[in-house]
Amino acid sequence: MDPSCPPFPQAPPLQLQPGLPGLELPTLDLERVGGDGRAALAAACRDLGVFRVVNHGVPGELRGRLMELGKQLLGREPFELKKAQPGYFWGTAALQSLRVKDVNWLEGLHVDLVPGSSPSPSRVGDGGDGWIRVRALMAEYGDHMARIARKLFDALAAELGLDGPQTASYLAERRGFLRLYRYPPCPSSHSRLGMEPHTDSSVLSIILGQDHAGGLQVLRGGAWHDVSPAPGELLVNLGDMMTAISGGLYQSARHRVLASRPSTERLSCCYFAFPRDDAVLEAPGGISSAYRPFSYREFREQVQADIKATGTKVGLSRFHATTTR
Repeated sequence: MDPSCPPFPQAPPLQLQPGLPGLELPTLDLERVGGDGRAALAAACRDLGVFRVVNHGVPGELRGRLMELGKQLLGREPFELKKAQPGYFWGTAALQSLRVKDVNWLEGLHVDLVPGSSPSPSRVGDGGDGWIRVRALMAEYGDHMARIARKLFDALAAELGLDGPQTASYLAERRGFLRLYRYPPCPSSHSRLGMEPHTDSSVLSIILGQDHAGGLQVLRGGAWHDVSPAPGELLVNLGDMMTAISGGLYQSARHRVLASRPSTERLSCCYFAFPRDDAVLEAPGGISSAYRPFSYREFREQVQADIKATGTKVGLSRFHATTTR
């Protein structure tokens, strides 16, 4: 057993079919998505809801430092010290006060990017210097993510014909959050889920992963497909809010993560961008929407209520145009 794993019972091993190989994801140049690359961006969002981004401008040195320090802290620090850190989670990134149906084979650190939300040094406990540094790196990295999210969303907003107030309220890019995930080596000969199948509740999510470690799978055509690592590239998943904003034209990507093999561990860092709480999400005029108008606050509260009641997220099906309030 990996010594960084908590000393409480694990979920039983699962019999999982391996993912199908060869899922080709679109690769988009960030510098072109606002111009002649906008059609390719829209096509990627309609077809699969997940794509790669190159020429993104995030320094390789920053990416490397963040992943290396995250590996040292999450993978090498004693569990009792990690557990004392604000934002640390194990087994699920969902709110710890809610019941969760599935316990995943992961641990991580959640950092809000809202100005003033970072914990002070007095709150990070013994041996906190490394945790302060990793939060500072995540904040620096988050500035790049906010820039990328705004560029991608503005291009999609133009493609959909959103007006100025909608474009401003539907993406509060500097009020998102980052999660640094570690999937420890899995000692079982059976497969385990590092993260259960789900769609993100965000507008979009931007993922930085280890260059050599796989495990991410995307659902397409009723089957799970492996997503191969791509050194230096970022991966973008559309979330449920982008599906609602587009009236169902763009698809949120259903995905999962398999636990790491016995001899490896997997790290990733994901940025989640959301609308403002009071933003009323609805498709622009001229697009027939599958969903009724709703605020992001309403959606978030419904997700929390569903997890509390059932242990899992229900999501956008609660907001179909034909669903009674």
